[in-house]
Amino acid sequence: LSELSGLPVEHIYYAKDLMSFPVEILCLDIENKLKWYFITSDRDSVKIYDGHVIYYKDNRETVKELTDRERSEIQEAEDASCKSKLKKIKEFKSKHGHWLY
Repeated sequence: LSELSGLPVEHIYYAKDLMSFPVEILCLDIENKLKWYFITSDRDSVKIYDGHVIYYKDNRETVKELTDRERSEIQEAEDASCKSKLKKIKEFKSKHGHWLY
């Protein structure tokens, strides 16, 4: 993760969503609703399975305090994105009649 992100290991925090892909967590909730961990030197400490979603961040960065307007704009963008995804899922289900796993 350090090599991919360009962040030094000591500055990486990571979180695993309890659900597998596709994850349905709002970007406004990621900071506070996920449990963040620091990376240890033990490679086996992070158990990752196929389909798991991993979030990471630079622990030196601080969370920006959003204005009501900024929060509203982000929420509107996420709502539009969710509606688009739901439409695609409905189209897929009507076309194929089932989910592919």
